Amino acid sequence: MNHPHALRPLSLAVLAALCLIPSSVFAASASGDGGIDIGEVSSSTAATSSSALEAQALGQSPENQIRITKQQIRDVVQPGGSIVTALSEAPGVQVKGYGSGNGASRYQIRINGIQVGFALAPGNPEKNGLSVLFDGVPMNNPLAQYDGWESSETPISSIFAHIHVTQGPGNPEHRWYDSMGGTINLIPVEPTAKAGASLDLGGGSFATYSASTMLQSGALDGWRSELGGGYTRSAGFRTGPYHAPNQAEAFFAKTIKDFSSGHFSAGFFFSHTQEFRPLYIPANPIPGVTTGGYGQPGALLSQPTTGYYYTVPTTQYFKNDTAHMYLVYARLLVHLDRQLSVNNTLYFRSGYRHHYRVNDYFFHTINTENFTGTTRTIGDRLAFRWNLPMNDVRFGGYYQHSRYQSLYYGYNPAIYGSSRNKPLYVGDYFDYWDGATAFLQDDFHPISALHITPGLQLINYHVQFVNNSVGAIPPGSAPLTFPAGNNDNNYTKIAPSLGINYRLLPGLHAFAIWAKNFQTAPAAAYGNYQRATVEVPKSPTDINSYIAGLKWHQGAWQAQLSGFHQHLGNAVIATFLPSDLISKLDRVSAIYNGVNILLQYGEGLGFFAGTRDTIQHAYYPSYLPAGGSPVIDARMPGTPTLILGFDAGYRWFAANTRFALRLSDQYASSVTTFNNNTNLPDPTRLPGSAYNIVNLGLSADTLAFDSMIPGLKKLGVSLMIDNLFNRKYNSQGYITSGGEYGPNSQGAILVIPGAPRAVYASLSASF
Repeated sequence: MNHPHALRPLSLAVLAALCLIPSSVFAASASGDGGIDIGEVSSSTAATSSSALEAQALGQSPENQIRITKQQIRDVVQPGGSIVTALSEAPGVQVKGYGSGNGASRYQIRINGIQVGFALAPGNPEKNGLSVLFDGVPMNNPLAQYDGWESSETPISSIFAHIHVTQGPGNPEHRWYDSMGGTINLIPVEPTAKAGASLDLGGGSFATYSASTMLQSGALDGWRSELGGGYTRSAGFRTGPYHAPNQAEAFFAKTIKDFSSGHFSAGFFFSHTQEFRPLYIPANPIPGVTTGGYGQPGALLSQPTTGYYYTVPTTQYFKNDTAHMYLVYARLLVHLDRQLSVNNTLYFRSGYRHHYRVNDYFFHTINTENFTGTTRTIGDRLAFRWNLPMNDVRFGGYYQHSRYQSLYYGYNPAIYGSSRNKPLYVGDYFDYWDGATAFLQDDFHPISALHITPGLQLINYHVQFVNNSVGAIPPGSAPLTFPAGNNDNNYTKIAPSLGINYRLLPGLHAFAIWAKNFQTAPAAAYGNYQRATVEVPKSPTDINSYIAGLKWHQGAWQAQLSGFHQHLGNAVIATFLPSDLISKLDRVSAIYNGVNILLQYGEGLGFFAGTRDTIQHAYYPSYLPAGGSPVIDARMPGTPTLILGFDAGYRWFAANTRFALRLSDQYASSVTTFNNNTNLPDPTRLPGSAYNIVNLGLSADTLAFDSMIPGLKKLGVSLMIDNLFNRKYNSQGYITSGGEYGPNSQGAILVIPGAPRAVYASLSASF
């Protein structure tokens, strides 16, 4: 069995950096005014002006956009937790996790029902439907056989300053190849003009601990630079003889050169993750499925009989995912004159994921899987902005080339002495993806209150599939291979959009946007792991998105009311049949309807409160299973009708310390399941999928020690209690065909529980 190392070299480097920070970095002195703003020590006029300009831009945009602040990230993300959990602060967003709950674990993210990220439960037509950006650079694998992007790629939340969320495809300026249901831009901390440093230490339940740091050089001859990184580890909340800790580390560096007509910046990001993914748990007892193994003596294995979180021992089942990602990018912004500017971003991304699974719970022909996916991507985006009277014209485009290789070895040492060097099954595929786009967009404002934004994007996608399975057979063995043939496919489409924003009253805007976008199908549609001839989709997946509503921002009040109607067409679903073959479902369509509500009050000190609510209906107008009859108006599995969020708290200042108390409550209604026996959405409700979770947070940021510790600006402590009332609920689940727990389990419901009550504490310092 493979086990992760406790600390890797990068972890040691990060921890050493925490102790070896040069004294020159601590040049910034503590503020003397005694005012501690939300998350920062004393606000500046420049920061206030920038925030006001951003709020104005969001208000005037025809897009439905939300900015999640650094303070909200701090309020929501537990020490060592994943940055994506802060997305729950945006209406229409649901985040589902499993396992340890720290940043090394993978989460599923849905915006208005459309998802990205790891989802164990099948049945959703769009597994890669949200573009995720790091500082404006795309991270998605456009042809991934799995979920396109994993949240564990960004495991250290303290690296990030805020998050920008756009619902729907959006305008061409913000749109990428996977911007179907939305775009999530994870924006890291920017290099500052003053030297400084920060340190964060945290720990808590389930043997969770974390450490991170950020060092700022300040302005040196026009250059501003920073270095940051961190480490997180958690043993997880699963119980029983199950030992599978998750751990991750990340490193980030960025430098900016300011000059009279613009600036140049370059960034580097690296992350490494060792994750164990636990097995599903039967929702109810199954004959023959015991703690001792399939058909073996022992207590019946299920949530009611062995405990809500009891998991099959790692001696019987484990799955280890090792992953790392490198991202290098450079950006140049030049103001050519007062009206015309150009912005160019060049980027390279390398991603690697190794999946190693052993299943000895019951006899499998293939009980060991070694699967490696490697992605190499290079791209460039060039965009111009031309300010004209009554027009703000933006035009440009991007080109990206990606190569994805997926190598699979399946074997069982109990059969023919098979091993990785003598496998039973081999699959080795190369997918080449090229995307080229050109766009033109205009913000026409004949009067100051009215903005009309037409957009047009020309898209060309080129996909090549090469089956190298025979060439990957190790010498001396003769395994079976997946025989799908090579193919070469081109798609050219035009994606229009039209947005409008009208200021009804000061601070009150009405907005509406219609937008289309197109996306290539996942690798299974071109041949990956297909054991039969593949009929490649003649057209890419498409979306028609309509979003409209009201935005209001007045003083300490902020509100949004929006409705959405989105039609997804020509989607391709790959599902595992009971015979272990994979079937393709071409031209599946889905509809997502709903309403989102956001209402917030409170800035600075004093009382604050907010609510984020979603009412949605996601369904298939027609669902055609392979070789079966269509099912009409089936509900989308895993999508709740109601998502309700509320938070309230109070901030006050005393004894050179800013204190904060926050209580939050999130409710989600129950969801339906997907049936792996029928390959159809099933009306059966997932047990325990309706939940109401209350979290409590307390924090204190103080200047009381700034005179005692040289260079110290702020010292902070926090306490977080997640799932305060220890509610038991299930995050995901499905109806099994018997592949995990044996033939007797066919038709049973398997579930992934959500985390029980957990307590976390953190210590932070700013210099």
